[in-house]
Order: sequence, then C-alpha cells, then structure tokens
Amino acid sequence: MSLLELEKVESGYGKIPVLYGVDFHVDEGEMVLVIGPNGAGKSTLMKTITRILWVSAGEVRFQGHDATKLEAHEMAKMGLGYVPQDHNVFPDLSVDENLRISFLGGQDYSEIVNQVYEEFPRLGERKKQRAGTLSGGERQMLAIGSALVQTPRLLVLDEPTSGLAPQIREELSEIIIDINHKGTSVVWVVEEDPEEALRRAERVYFLDSGVVKRTGTAEEFLEGGSLEALFMGTGQ
Repeated sequence: MSLLELEKVESGYGKIPVLYGVDFHVDEGEMVLVIGPNGAGKSTLMKTITRILWVSAGEVRFQGHDATKLEAHEMAKMGLGYVPQDHNVFPDLSVDENLRISFLGGQDYSEIVNQVYEEFPRLGERKKQRAGTLSGGERQMLAIGSALVQTPRLLVLDEPTSGLAPQIREELSEIIIDINHKGTSVVWVVEEDPEEALRRAERVYFLDSGVVKRTGTAEEFLEGGSLEALFMGTGQ
C-alpha cells in the first residue's frame, strides 16, 4: 500500500518552475532513495513532499488523503517527519530543548525522548549542550532525533550524511537503516557515495532537471556501469 503518492506534480519557487510532471510513491515500510546531479531538483522535491512548497499542478496524497493543499505543520501532525539539508537545528538551544520544542504532544514525551536517546546515545550524553557546539555528525543526529520525537510514519531526509567524515557517514547511515527496519518509511536524498545506500534500499528515483529520468529497484541501478552512465548523461 502506498503511504505517499505524487502524481504529475509540478512545483517551484514563485513563478520559477523546478519540477515537471513528477510521479513518485513510497510504500509502507519502504526505503526509497532519490539521487541525481547537483541542481536536479532533489531538495525541491523534498520541500514539495513536505508541503513547504506549493504544488502548481498535479496531486499529492498521504495515507490515502489528498494532501495537495495542506501546509507543512498539517503534514507533520499526519505523520510526516522532515530533516532539511541545512539549518535543521536551533543552535542556541540545548539538545534536550531542541527535542522538546519539536514534540507534537499526544503521547508520553519522556518515553519518546528516551527512545531517541537509545537510538542516538551520543545525544543522551549531551542533553544540556547547546546544539551550536555539536559536531557536524552530532547536529545531524539531533536533526533526525527532532523529527523522530514526532513519531513519523514517513521520514524525509535531505542529504543527511553530506559533508561528514566517512566513519560518521557510515554510522549515521546505519542508524537510518535501523530506523527503517523498525517500521518507519524513509525517503533519503543521497548526494555522496550513493552506492552503499543503494545496497540497503528497495527502490530508487533518478532526478535530473526536475524530471524523473529513471526509477527502478536498487539492484537495477547497481548493475555494471548503470549508475555511472546516468550521472554522465548516457543512461536511459
């Protein structure tokens, strides 16, 4: 069953179009990767899914409901968590304050935040530390943790491992995979070294110039030369 569906979606910034007729879906419990060159429209797609950007044409459905005209806070309440690429923590607030301010209510906060600290033990050690003093990897952990306290059914991640040291990138990738294995659907934009993430995903979308140029299983994208050909502009 599809948790999220986009049909012929067009979106952009003001009168500047970026996405053109995008079809996209995520099933329950699935991990879907979005890859493509710089400027392909990947972040625009994430902002459109989360309803930060308005849809100029097409339809967005979430959990079977028309979400085309919903706003971002309404999508969050419906179970969509979003971690943007940049500016994704409150630097002057502590780790615990960041998590608390992201909590939507309706459940036992202490139980939920303890689950976040179990997933990210390093955050538990830094509860009172200001987010602005954390390392890059720790800030990304906090950003993901802030989305998890909303207990999302779908977690949308825009390049969460970009710019991190290889060891930290691997650690964070394993945590994302664990979150997915525990039942949360994941949309993951991967910019650097997508091959490793491809080995863990079910399906992949290759976006270029605001258009889905190819979609398929991760195995199909990993076939000899396929990924390189797409990025070089020779793949179909």
